[in-house]
Amino acid sequence: MTLLSAEMPKTFNLLSLGQRGVGKTVFLAGSYAELQPDRQTDHSVQREFWFDCQDIQVQENMEQLLGYVAKTGQYPPATMKITNFNFNLKRQNLWSEKTLCNFRWWDIPGELCSIRNEREFQRQVAGIASLVYQRGLEYPLALILTQCDSIQLGPISQLQIEESLQPLISVLDNAKANYRRFYSAIPIVSHQDVSALKAKGAAAPLLWLTSELRKIHSFQMQHDLGTGLMQNSSALNGNAIANKKEISLNLSPTFYKYI
Repeated sequence: MTLLSAEMPKTFNLLSLGQRGVGKTVFLAGSYAELQPDRQTDHSVQREFWFDCQDIQVQENMEQLLGYVAKTGQYPPATMKITNFNFNLKRQNLWSEKTLCNFRWWDIPGELCSIRNEREFQRQVAGIASLVYQRGLEYPLALILTQCDSIQLGPISQLQIEESLQPLISVLDNAKANYRRFYSAIPIVSHQDVSALKAKGAAAPLLWLTSELRKIHSFQMQHDLGTGLMQNSSALNGNAIANKKEISLNLSPTFYKYI
């Protein structure tokens, strides 16, 4: 019975945070499309990993997003409500396929982040990282820089982006956070009046996150982030401690409830 339980694929929850219009939904749709063999123009390339929708509704939602791009040649409109997309991450072995894990992508409307400026968004991410550090939790973070196809990403522009991220990176480093940065470019390309997302490398952040979560759950039991938050919200009072140094975050009780 124990051996059987250990073999069962686990289910992970992935939460996306970002302002309205930054491309969270497009990123998800592009990641899904990239790993679908029937959507590849180069059929000689065999996909080792791919996502399967867990139910018909999720399948319909993804097809609607990609269908909108195909018909209009434009990105889909911003998400207006909290939507969760349930997927299976599968891998092709030599003779068969295997479900590595399941994951739910919580697509949160940008308005719910209550972000008025870049610094406020960085305080949200820093608050999560500091809480994770205090409670000794394993909680990987992917920093996804979207819409990189809309700028000319060269040495100078990349340096400017890195400088803007430095305050957040410093907090994550102090909190010993497990994080990686990803540059995401998902342009729309058209061929014979049909448009599609050109999503080369778009799925890398999701594959990294699920890989890290699977490693964590292979060696230790996961603590509940929400429980840790409730136990510490009264003590934090909007301040987080990383490396025994106080970092003033000015986080309201409403923010803790939101997490």
